[in-house]
Amino acid sequence: MKRIKITTPENIEVEYTLAGLGSRTGAALIDMIIQGVMILLLAIALVLIGVFSPDFWSEYYGWIIGGTLLVYVLISYGYFIAMELSMNGMTPGKKIFKIRTIRSNGQPITLKHSALRNLFRVFLDVFAVGVVLIFFTKEHKRVGDYVASTIVVVEENKARPIMMEGLNVINEQYSHLISQKEYEILREYVHRKNDIEDCDYLRTELNKHFRKKFETEVCLKEWDDFITEL
Repeated sequence: MKRIKITTPENIEVEYTLAGLGSRTGAALIDMIIQGVMILLLAIALVLIGVFSPDFWSEYYGWIIGGTLLVYVLISYGYFIAMELSMNGMTPGKKIFKIRTIRSNGQPITLKHSALRNLFRVFLDVFAVGVVLIFFTKEHKRVGDYVASTIVVVEENKARPIMMEGLNVINEQYSHLISQKEYEILREYVHRKNDIEDCDYLRTELNKHFRKKFETEVCLKEWDDFITEL
């Protein structure tokens, strides 16, 4: 599998494994199956309305068809946007195959990036253009990835569980997330928390600080247990 090095805005060099054609195709098929089930349910709902409420169908035919088309667009286009934004660059299919969409600078994707890349999925990838580009391009990108400046990488969990004693030797992907000053504060807190009078307040403030700091980072889930246990 091909690896790529990215320099983040914090000037940290991070190495990722690019997702290949097989994993991306498999993820896309799973997502298509989920979309297909949703569209099937929509069609069943239309049939039920036509069979059991013919008067309602006749009176509101235009509204029903218009609403159906709107829901279809949301399923075919909005599904990927909603999933990628709520699952930090993943969809159910991507999660199964352990791959993730990120920006070309290593940061998480935003609404703009997801909307752009998936717009081209709807209009071009149905003609297998995306498959061809993934296979032949250097960074395995679709047209949407080029336009939105995104890449799809393998979700690697190389870091060990994050504990206090391991904070100063964190996996290279995460070492830029905590400063030396923050490390010293955490170490002091851990050593003295049983003797601190207002420990609950301090714990809450530390939890808020680090959760806010990491909430936009790809690795939040790796830090989640550590933050919760502060």
